[in-house]
Amino acid sequence: MSAWPTVALKDCVRVVGGATPKSGSADFWDGDVPWTTPKDLSDLNGKFLSDTPRKITELGLKSCAAELLPANSVLFSSRAPIGHVAINSVPMATNQGFKSMVPGPKVDASFLYWWLKCHRAEIELLGNGATFKEVSKSVVERIEVPLPPLDEQKRIAAILDQADELRRKRQRAIDRLNQLGQAIFYEMFGDPVINPMGFAIRNLREFYISEKDGTKCGPFGSALKKEEVVDSGIPVWNMDNIGLDGDMLLPHRMWITERKFRELKSYSVVDGDVIISRAGTVGKMCVAHLGGKTSIISTNLIRVRFGPNLLPTFFVSLMTYCKGKVGRLKTGPDGSFTHMNTGVLDNLQFPYPPIELQHRFCIIANEIDKKKRIFNGHFSHLDSLFKALQHRAFQGEL
Repeated sequence: MSAWPTVALKDCVRVVGGATPKSGSADFWDGDVPWTTPKDLSDLNGKFLSDTPRKITELGLKSCAAELLPANSVLFSSRAPIGHVAINSVPMATNQGFKSMVPGPKVDASFLYWWLKCHRAEIELLGNGATFKEVSKSVVERIEVPLPPLDEQKRIAAILDQADELRRKRQRAIDRLNQLGQAIFYEMFGDPVINPMGFAIRNLREFYISEKDGTKCGPFGSALKKEEVVDSGIPVWNMDNIGLDGDMLLPHRMWITERKFRELKSYSVVDGDVIISRAGTVGKMCVAHLGGKTSIISTNLIRVRFGPNLLPTFFVSLMTYCKGKVGRLKTGPDGSFTHMNTGVLDNLQFPYPPIELQHRFCIIANEIDKKKRIFNGHFSHLDSLFKALQHRAFQGEL
């Protein structure tokens, strides 16, 4: 346990809320004052926020309860969701979804940033509200933080900054592999909107494996009751097993018994099936590869099984690299699909390349995927080490 004194935030920082100028007044918007929302922090890659998508005018700032926070304040989202953190590198205002902190002379902004990141889960539990959870200003002010001497805070923050940069370098390597896969896809097949290769336009339903009741995709996954989930057994796919870049994410965290599996066998997954999310981030998909191991899909997922003339890796790459460009599957502003059902999939139209060209692409894509799995393993290891380092840091053990 740390020997450092603990101090309530109200005694070492100034907690500041935010506000939004009236949206209907043109005089309040498109000015020079950076103005941020929690979504801006969710998209942030790094610790510092230096610009915002939307800006307000000086008149807009004066019209509401927002305040221009000095640079090096700690921005903390207090709702929708709770717990996004950043440090502003330029003066800026926030909307009402923040309880930001202007550090006093005894607090290092980076130390506070990392402490809040480390304790996000506990702070989320302090939220109240029926429609959505929010932590109030008074609750934030009562939060107690360990406060070592300022030089020690800076030393700890510098160590965590360096460790975090190692994680980010590994993530950047994974991102570059994704970009490589996309570049190769476009080089081999072209933009599906333009279809420069002149491939025939086909419907997805033409490639399903025929079943007794006709050619179709599906089913939707099974909704499991809490008491039907066990600690080990037959793995159950859920949305957390599908990455945004078409990756299959392991390990599974839900299982059912052999007996329950026999009841739900129609929801089973075999290697080569395409698993698609139809809720949350709609349209995420990946190819199942479990080495022949039995598994099933849970609710809010769709299983699609193709015949030999459409390779699953090609299809997932098409839908991942070309979001919003294929058939009727359009995407929202954040890149997620706006709707998903079997009718949409059945009628999806796309340029269909010869199977030999699909095979050539899949050989390359599988090699890239092998490297990604290695890098993802390294990243997971670094992430675990970083979390352990954070725990030690705030226990005074560094």
